Amino acid sequence: MINLTEENMSPVAKRLNLTKAEFKSAYVEESLQGQLIINAIPCHFLHDSKCSVYTDRFTECRDFPHLHKDNFKGRLFGTLMHYAMCPIVFNVVEELKVATGFID
Repeated sequence: MINLTEENMSPVAKRLNLTKAEFKSAYVEESLQGQLIINAIPCHFLHDSKCSVYTDRFTECRDFPHLHKDNFKGRLFGTLMHYAMCPIVFNVVEELKVATGFID
């Protein structure tokens, strides 16, 4: 699940030649509490195992795997849930395996 903010949408909407409202209508789901998320898994912008909007990617993607946030172990299941679908998750997890000695 990729969380968004109103500000995160603008660069990608501009890249796609869409207004923010058009982008939101096509790619974003809003919860009753107002949380914004990309409305598809895997992400719409994942093409050939690469992010097609990488230079304008969302903050949530830039910050992955969120090691700077508390409770990484508690969030590990959510991270691993996307391991087979998202090359960013896959690559980070594989690097963590090497860095921790899980794989030589």
